[in-house]
Amino acid sequence: MTRLAASAAALALVAIVASATALADVVTTSDGARLTGTIQKITPKTIELKTTYAGTITVTMDQVATVATDAPVTTRLTDETTVTGVTVIDATKTITVKGDAIATTASLDKLKATWPAGTTPPPESGYDAHRWVYTLGADLVGKNGNSDEMTTNIVGDALLVSRVDELKLYGSYQRSKQESKETSDQTIAGASYNAFMYDPWGWYVRGEVERDPFEDIELRTTLAGGLSVRPINTPVHMLRFFLGVGYRNESFSNGDADNSVGTLDAGLSHRWILKPWLTMTNDVTYAPAFDDFGDYLLMQDSAFEMPVGTGSARKWLLRLGLRNDYKSQPADGRENLDTAYYVRLLLRFD
Repeated sequence: MTRLAASAAALALVAIVASATALADVVTTSDGARLTGTIQKITPKTIELKTTYAGTITVTMDQVATVATDAPVTTRLTDETTVTGVTVIDATKTITVKGDAIATTASLDKLKATWPAGTTPPPESGYDAHRWVYTLGADLVGKNGNSDEMTTNIVGDALLVSRVDELKLYGSYQRSKQESKETSDQTIAGASYNAFMYDPWGWYVRGEVERDPFEDIELRTTLAGGLSVRPINTPVHMLRFFLGVGYRNESFSNGDADNSVGTLDAGLSHRWILKPWLTMTNDVTYAPAFDDFGDYLLMQDSAFEMPVGTGSARKWLLRLGLRNDYKSQPADGRENLDTAYYVRLLLRFD
């Protein structure tokens, strides 16, 4: 019994050690060493590996032959593609990340940083430091023949982003004509600020001005602020809800009296990288008047974005979207709902 018990204990110890080794991330070096532990960070220059036998060690990338992770890690590339999954770096210095629904392959010089999934991104990832990101886009649609039509829509925004806050400045201009008759003329400019000092809880303020002579709106001004929460906030998936109070003033070009009301301000913002080549976005805002909840504005904008080209050309994006603007009490003779389907070419850079 003693020998049997000793044998069983030895087998159990071997199994435990083998299991621990099997579950570890593995870094092999150019001189044949095999290092096991937990990846803390990978950059194009170094790898940080947390071990049980030597603490956290740093290996320079020129000494690394291959890397294989057992647990999912998050990787962000220079073109802002972000993927979470089991990761391999092979002898050709190619990094491959395989997640449940997303997979991508890139050369190591395209890597910003890799870090354990669900943990704070390192500074090398670009998430911690404030940085500006700019987007410019336009869609021009024309038609000649039985009817002459022309639509011009120009949009742009500038974001100053970090892991805990975001400042956004944006604007758009849209004009359409059919048979020399104007069918739309809209100008929008705005700004918003979101802060998450107690993540996932935060606060926001926003303001927007709009001019739309075709809808008899000489000027619409909206100001709002309140609380927000983002129950999902990963590099590949973000969902934010907000709820606050606001103020809306509308002056009309048809001679109607100005309309000023206090409003509720509610909505959501959603962004999900479904594939390295496909991103879905959704934005919804609902703003009813406090004194009459039947007087409200409802905006919804949903779209899919796809990169155009490879390498540096991935800064060009194709956006396919649907936008609905609903005003429950429009000016006399105007429709409640404006719906726009659009195909837009965007240039994003920082």
